[in-house]
Amino acid sequence: MTDAFFTVHSGLPREAPGDAESLGWALDVARTEARARILDAGCGPGADLALLRAKRPAARLEGLDLHAPFIDRIRAEQPDVVARVGDMLAPDGAYDLIWSAGAAYGPGVSAALAAWRAHLTPQGAVAFSDCLWRTPRPAPAARAFWDRDYPGMMDVPGHIARIEAAGYRILGARWLGVAAWEAYYGPLSDRVAALRPGADAALTEVLDATQAEIELWRSHGGDYGYYLSVVRPA
Repeated sequence: MTDAFFTVHSGLPREAPGDAESLGWALDVARTEARARILDAGCGPGADLALLRAKRPAARLEGLDLHAPFIDRIRAEQPDVVARVGDMLAPDGAYDLIWSAGAAYGPGVSAALAAWRAHLTPQGAVAFSDCLWRTPRPAPAARAFWDRDYPGMMDVPGHIARIEAAGYRILGARWLGVAAWEAYYGPLSDRVAALRPGADAALTEVLDATQAEIELWRSHGGDYGYYLSVVRPA
């Protein structure tokens, strides 16, 4: 990623849609116990780690992300979390829950599920969100954006098929609501506005692209969404 991209995203509370309500739902569906060992794979700046701590105060929480500044921030703001710089597909040990908000698309959902399987306790589960099509005929602008940003993005039937092909069964699944999107795009929109004055050409290009992404969701967000799935090896 470019320096300009990280300038825009520096200091944001989260790097993908999500909220406390949907996270709590996933914990309940997975039946994650009070003292569970939980990994946030691709944890970003740690927003969901804070929510996990609020929902499961006695849990052993770990965060894993390749971007060192995110990990430094978690270590400073959440010293009770074990935060490490590393590959989200190569955690250390076995977990009762692997949580991953909007990050599995990077390596690919199938690759992520395959890698995480060996890092679950016997009753462990994976809860992850991924962007999917909600309609077979999305607006051309939405199709053009996602074909460029996430080639091969699936619909729900395709998503279910790849979960089952990876050897998992679905415990529960649901779309994230508007509040989860606003939790991400609200602060991001404010960040774009704050950086406009004095932005150079490279930063302006990223600001424009970011604003276009936000406006696309506000215009055509019904065509796609983040789908939260709670799964366990079959």
